[in-house]
Amino acid sequence: MFGFMKKVLLLLLLSISIFYKATAQESINTTDTIVVGSIEKSFPGGFDAFNKYVKKNVRPPVIAYENSKVGITYVSFIIEPDGSVSHVCTILEAGSGMDEEAIRAINISKNWLPVAIDNKPVRSFCRVGVQFFANFDKGAMWVEAKKID
Repeated sequence: MFGFMKKVLLLLLLSISIFYKATAQESINTTDTIVVGSIEKSFPGGFDAFNKYVKKNVRPPVIAYENSKVGITYVSFIIEPDGSVSHVCTILEAGSGMDEEAIRAINISKNWLPVAIDNKPVRSFCRVGVQFFANFDKGAMWVEAKKID
């Protein structure tokens, strides 16, 4: 129940940010501003670099392999003005440990490029898919990032 409420709160924050017009204010309060960001602009090196990060840092869970499970975990998070991430949670879960692993990898990522308004960094909302693949006949499992349109 708490996870569902967390997701609802993040979606509410996103809705508020869409209607928020930072240009109408004379000064920007970076702790209260949340805008929609993108992986392409926010991860150093863009989406291709983020995909390399995912491939290197996300480990397919043993339980997923043992249960022959694959899937996509959709994750949302906030990029803080200092380039760190917070409020990482799943939007759509894949189960079998894949969600927790995607969240872990996003949580430890560093040095994101925050969105700037009037040359001031602000908080931004991002989301991405982490897709788990497998070839169970060959005993292989791997991971890739997936863009969300």
